Amino acid sequence: MKNDIKEYAIRQAEFRPGFEDFVAFTKEQNSKLLIVSGGIDFFVYRLLEPFDIAREDIYCNGSDFSGERIRITWPHPCDRFCNNDCGCCKPSILRNYDPEKSDRIVIGDSITDLQAAKLADQVIARGFLTEKCRELDLVYKPFETFYDVIGILKQRQEELV
Repeated sequence: MKNDIKEYAIRQAEFRPGFEDFVAFTKEQNSKLLIVSGGIDFFVYRLLEPFDIAREDIYCNGSDFSGERIRITWPHPCDRFCNNDCGCCKPSILRNYDPEKSDRIVIGDSITDLQAAKLADQVIARGFLTEKCRELDLVYKPFETFYDVIGILKQRQEELV
């Protein structure tokens, strides 16, 4: 059953154009890239394998296949500052990085990214997150592809110089 589910997830998944180049860009810039996903480990890790992202830089929900049914585990729960009962708590993970020492950029598209976006130094948004940023007057840059994200990050570097 695990292999069937894993293969189904792999077949259905699609990365936005430019993701591979975006990962390469972050490596060229010596920027720490964290993947923080509400997905489940058995397919998230498999999907990200080709991009050579360190396992410790991938945060997602876990899975336990030891019983008759899959049991989802929550290895990254909310910290004491969050009461949203998140599965994989993005703002709690972000809070592990000191804003005085880290440039905290959130790239996202869904409601699960909103609380982290409120803490970020920069938000790069699409979809539902764009709507919420507008509604809450959060500053953001819109994107459709990861080529757009690369362009936004290059522009940010130029502005900081």
